[in-house]
Amino acid sequence: MVMNTVKRNYGVLTDTSKTINEILGDRSGRTVSMRTAQGFKKTFKLSEMSDNTAEDIVHTGMVASGALLISKNPKAKVAGLFLLLGLISFYQYGR
Repeated sequence: MVMNTVKRNYGVLTDTSKTINEILGDRSGRTVSMRTAQGFKKTFKLSEMSDNTAEDIVHTGMVASGALLISKNPKAKVAGLFLLLGLISFYQYGR
């Protein structure tokens, strides 16, 4: 797998994400986003993709899921729910 040479740090957001990940039982020191990104890469066998690129894709999915879930359109909410379920499965697979 391609390893990052530069770790991103978004200050309090990074710390909060690491804490949430630890509460969920992951003691690796990764953020929720990084674990989800690594699960995304494993799912689609994207070993040549950098972790940062995968994390950008996951962040886009997280924002899109949130936007869809708060939509007034019922079909958009369903799409948001499916996207959220996909992100949860990537997180689980990122162990």
